[in-house]
Amino acid sequence: MRETFAILFYLKKGKKKKGESNPPTEATIYCRLSVCGTQSPFSTLLKIEPGYWNQTSKRAEGKGQNISKVNKSLARLETEIWLHYDKIKARRKKFSAEYLRDWVLGKYNNKENATIIDYFDTYIERLNKRVEIKDLTKETRDRYILVRNRFQEFLKEERNIDNIYLDEVDNDLAYDFYLYIRRTTGCQNNNAQKHVQKIHTVMKCAWVNHYIPSDPLAQYAIYFEKHQRTCLTWHELKRIMSKKFYSHRLEKVRDIFVFCCFTGLSYGDAKALTEDNFELKNDDREWIDKNRNKTNVNAQILFSAIPHMIIEKYKNERVKKRLLPFNSNQKMNDYVKEIAALCNVNKHLTTHVARHTFATTVTLNEGVPLETVSKMLGHTNTVTTQIYAKIVNEKLRQDAGEWNKKMAGIEAEFNLQNQ
Repeated sequence: MRETFAILFYLKKGKKKKGESNPPTEATIYCRLSVCGTQSPFSTLLKIEPGYWNQTSKRAEGKGQNISKVNKSLARLETEIWLHYDKIKARRKKFSAEYLRDWVLGKYNNKENATIIDYFDTYIERLNKRVEIKDLTKETRDRYILVRNRFQEFLKEERNIDNIYLDEVDNDLAYDFYLYIRRTTGCQNNNAQKHVQKIHTVMKCAWVNHYIPSDPLAQYAIYFEKHQRTCLTWHELKRIMSKKFYSHRLEKVRDIFVFCCFTGLSYGDAKALTEDNFELKNDDREWIDKNRNKTNVNAQILFSAIPHMIIEKYKNERVKKRLLPFNSNQKMNDYVKEIAALCNVNKHLTTHVARHTFATTVTLNEGVPLETVSKMLGHTNTVTTQIYAKIVNEKLRQDAGEWNKKMAGIEAEFNLQNQ
């Protein structure tokens, strides 16, 4: 695209306001900036009667002190616009008319020198406000804080700098950060890619707010490896349920893990569970009725006997109305791995495996329809739930076995030899 830049002054007549008998006699002078096919108009706040405006010269004409004042103001503004244009052009290869306009109007006085760490902090401040109004969970906010801190550590260790300008972020930097996370934290691909994904989210926000002229990571390829979701079989789950623990710490974690296996609640949703989340339905049975913390989608789960027993067991250990005594997710995951070893479960267990187990072994394997499981899990649609349906091999064998029984003897009806 050929590089173009133009400044145009024009009149915009005011509209008659409610209650006024006549429209205003003066018109406002507007300025329209055009940069490489993009346009952005704004008001100069200068007013003049249309009869004194020259459409050819784009200036006021005639006698009077106000005419001279208007023209001097327009000349100063035009000079200021050119100065901003030259300054930005010297540093940036591409920018929009809207970006130049914001500079001219002084909306973002420090845009040119904005750094990613400073903007990250601004972004986190917005997340804090969302947490205050309960539009976002603390866990989500904390993940952004973690990425922000790790990115700053990366800049210090790998680039020997404390910060970097927003417009200096590029694909190479993002990929180097990905490698740094893999090397220093032991994270696998998907976790490391989520770190880069959050950097991209912050950079995209900076672009939307015109701190940078384009999204520098728009072409960065974030890929996630598909993994077989781990879930427990009935034999493994029952082994954990029947195990006697001599550590109250492990016993408590086991109970909460089993609670999630029979409710499908994630760690965050189970931790936030209170008495307010229970409702007596028309069937005279109690149901857990809760919006998921992650998606705010409603989930409804029948409050069965085992979860009820667990909540009763810990009713004297409640803190801030929360029904169960939770540790941090990191500690819970460490303890669950201990439990797996003690119960001879040769699988990589985390708190989220309980939710997978509910979706597969406890419900789909037992013939609960996919649509019902989707509602209990709080999924927005059944497409997400179908991920679990793909791995329910036990249910497939059961259904195939039942079908094979029904087919028994039908071969006698087949005239195979055509006799």
